[in-house]
Amino acid sequence: MIVIFAANRSWMSRTIRFITGSKWSHVAILDNDDCHVIEARGGYGVQRNNLLDFLGRYDITEYRYLPGDIEKARKLIGKPFDNKGIKGILFRSFEHCPNSWFCSELVAHAANYVPDFFAHKYTPESLYNLTTRLPE
Repeated sequence: MIVIFAANRSWMSRTIRFITGSKWSHVAILDNDDCHVIEARGGYGVQRNNLLDFLGRYDITEYRYLPGDIEKARKLIGKPFDNKGIKGILFRSFEHCPNSWFCSELVAHAANYVPDFFAHKYTPESLYNLTTRLPE
């Protein structure tokens, strides 16, 4: 599946990047139609959004390949955002709500290499390290 890593200049993006030591603060899955993404957003939960709207929210993005099953992410559309989980990442407690999702947790859940039990421990940076460049 194709994933999109992203960052902007917002305080939340800067905080996530600082604490996780990453260039990236957000990650989403490109839907098969290439016009939408599946993402987990604070205040919104898991959604299928227009790709152009997604790209408009970020200053930098990068497309990468990650073996996975996009259907696992699609089945979670409508689920709430994992506020406890994002705090768990930021404060390194790794607590989370099992039926809620933050961005990298959602993508890790759909990835082939990540056992579901550990999906809540993944950051955009740790996922980036599992990806490969897209063929040119």
